[in-house]
Amino acid sequence: MRTVFTILAACLIISSFAGPIQAQWVQTNGPYGAGRYVNALAISDTDLFAGTEDGGVFRSMNNGASWTASNNGLRATSVNAFVVSGTNLFAGTDSGVFLSTNNGTSWIAVNTGFAYGHL
Repeated sequence: MRTVFTILAACLIISSFAGPIQAQWVQTNGPYGAGRYVNALAISDTDLFAGTEDGGVFRSMNNGASWTASNNGLRATSVNAFVVSGTNLFAGTDSGVFLSTNNGTSWIAVNTGFAYGHL
């Protein structure tokens, strides 16, 4: 019992010196421009992806310090969702689902089987 009390006392002393742990939010540089509200975020490998309301997909390879449009083959400008599955990156858009197998460099439509005609 004395050992348990000693361990608890040591934890209490150590935690009183450590102070509270606080998270920090840091604003990044974009993506900026008309209609570029961010609807979705994803991380694939070491890259960060932002799906925007009217600008398509933007990719950051430096933790959000800079962004580059990554829309080759993407026929939609409004990206609402992302899913990462292994090396596949899926983008859910107003024009259907698109797949990138090369970390956002290019996209192909993968809408086979959807019941809605506009997809």
